[in-house]
Amino acid sequence: MRILVVDDRQDSRYLLEVLLTAHGHQILTACHGAEALQKLGQEDVELIVSDILMPVMDGFQLCQTVKKDETLRRIPFLFYTATYTGSKDEDLALRIGADAFLQKPCEPEVFINVINKLAVGGGRDVATDRELADEEELLVLYNQRLVRKLEQKMVEAEREIEERKKVEAALRQSQQHLMAAQRLASIGDFTWDVGSGEVSWSHSLCELLGYDDLFSFDHRQFDDTLYHPDDRDRVRRWLEECLHSGQERLTPLEYRVLRKDGTIRFVRTVGTIDRRSDKGPQVFATVQDITETKLIEAQLLQAQKLESIGRLAGGVAHDYNNMLSVIIGYAELALSRVAEGDSLRSDLQEILAAAGRSRDITRQLLAFARKESISPVVLDLNEAVGVMLKVLRRLIGEDIDLVWMPGAELWPVKMDPAQLDQMLANLCVNARDAIADVGKITIETKRVTMDQAYYARHLDSVPGDFVMLAVADDGCGMDRATLDQIFEPFFTTKDVGRGTGLGLATVYGIVQQNNGFINVYSEPSQGTVFSIYLPRHRGALLEQTVAEAPQQSNGNGELILVVEDEAAIMRLTERILGSLNYRVVIARTVSEALGLAQRHGDELALLITDVVMPEMNGRDLADRLRSRHPHLKCLFMSGYTADVIAHRGILEQDVHFIQKPFSRNDLARTVRSVLDA
Repeated sequence: MRILVVDDRQDSRYLLEVLLTAHGHQILTACHGAEALQKLGQEDVELIVSDILMPVMDGFQLCQTVKKDETLRRIPFLFYTATYTGSKDEDLALRIGADAFLQKPCEPEVFINVINKLAVGGGRDVATDRELADEEELLVLYNQRLVRKLEQKMVEAEREIEERKKVEAALRQSQQHLMAAQRLASIGDFTWDVGSGEVSWSHSLCELLGYDDLFSFDHRQFDDTLYHPDDRDRVRRWLEECLHSGQERLTPLEYRVLRKDGTIRFVRTVGTIDRRSDKGPQVFATVQDITETKLIEAQLLQAQKLESIGRLAGGVAHDYNNMLSVIIGYAELALSRVAEGDSLRSDLQEILAAAGRSRDITRQLLAFARKESISPVVLDLNEAVGVMLKVLRRLIGEDIDLVWMPGAELWPVKMDPAQLDQMLANLCVNARDAIADVGKITIETKRVTMDQAYYARHLDSVPGDFVMLAVADDGCGMDRATLDQIFEPFFTTKDVGRGTGLGLATVYGIVQQNNGFINVYSEPSQGTVFSIYLPRHRGALLEQTVAEAPQQSNGNGELILVVEDEAAIMRLTERILGSLNYRVVIARTVSEALGLAQRHGDELALLITDVVMPEMNGRDLADRLRSRHPHLKCLFMSGYTADVIAHRGILEQDVHFIQKPFSRNDLARTVRSVLDA
């Protein structure tokens, strides 16, 4: 059949056209009654399917006109409408002359069945149908139905408007949430019409880049201002590659941009390319500010780098200290046997002096690696710094003014006083070297509380209460490249012979070992500030007592067991102790040591053992022997303090320790002190 579909909604016409065509019918369409009459005059139509409410001419008027026309009135007429207000609509439609009435939507099978029945039965001959009312009655009914339908349409329109308002309000709220989320996450977005070159920024992207409000521009006129000069070519190549790749997703890219005020930010761009537009490709993309992330990554990499260097330095220093112990020990033994005035004596003294300087270097390496043994005490930082001031003034000289600014009501800290002295000396000497002529060095202390926001920007820090110790100078300052390397061992900007490059490395290690952190602020020609943050100690200050030196260094024939897997150090220790009037038995392995302890029993007065050995560590060996011989005293020795006897290098109160390399006098005093304790 040739069917004319009359409906003002394009989607309704399309659905009916698809359905009827699928069942073998030929379809004509019109968007209102007037257009339908025009097509009825031009085409042979076998069935009309019409909506009711339409512009220009509605369905009732169309049906009435068709049924009055001698040539058209036998064409079956089906009303198919969604504006159904009751049975009176259907009655009016049938009285006007319609052959069937269906309400949208209905099942396709029902619709097709009605179509098939009309195809077989044809349309009614309305001219002789007694049920039809006269013209006046039809007009009244038509106006009533039309008013009711218009009222229904108005109600539906009002509902639709309300719903649309709700949707628009929800959309505005969603957009506000999106903007807030983008602002919180430092994210903005933009669209780029590749063909025209027009770029539109979102409000959040404007804020991210320091502009007042969203706007559009030609990217070819703006990219020289937006992209960092060192990244412009890379960004342009990236855009070209993405456009010509044929892919719909942009490859993520990180680069630098210039804000309106000239500051530099790191950003990361991701997005999609819509290639279906007739105008050419369309970049929707998001831009995230990753500057803080980059800063944290740099801090993490620097911390990991220093940690790796520290492990290497600690390992090297441990082995080097073993060799220095042998050099110092045998040089001292040789020196004790050379007469005054012998030319060999000065040679041996030069060897000892060089070995002593080497020992200082290894101890600085161990401090950097946080493996130097320490004995922390609770102290008042103001008091401790005050005691050190006279020494510091002699170190920096008379041309430099030393200003001391103690903070009020400082919290106590817990650290080794010798480490505090070492830090201050290294920082003040460094500051002195940064000042060309006359200048000023300022030492300051104060209480500081770090919050979570500060911690988020400084990975090496922790939230909490700290005592800050700052050393500032008005010297030459440092650039960024220098700042990135200042804590690395052996890095120095000084002339050859003016430093080993271990001063700041030592400071870094001491701060780390005491659970603190350090910040450095410096600009070329603007001076430098080192700010050290030491954690607040919750306990009270304790009165410190100075231990008296032993009255004698020699032995009284006590029996000492020496356990050392390094043969040269073992023999050296045996020789030194023998020369000090001790009896000595030696063992290179734990098995030998256990055998000697069983043989000599309670006669043993002291165990001297290396910390790290192949079969068993020194602490476990000491515990095992003391379980059998409770009177046995122990002295540990090592090239660095191992975790088996110390936590982060901090010795417990009941632990006696001597660090390699040690001199004959060091060993003599320490052994006597342990035995007399």
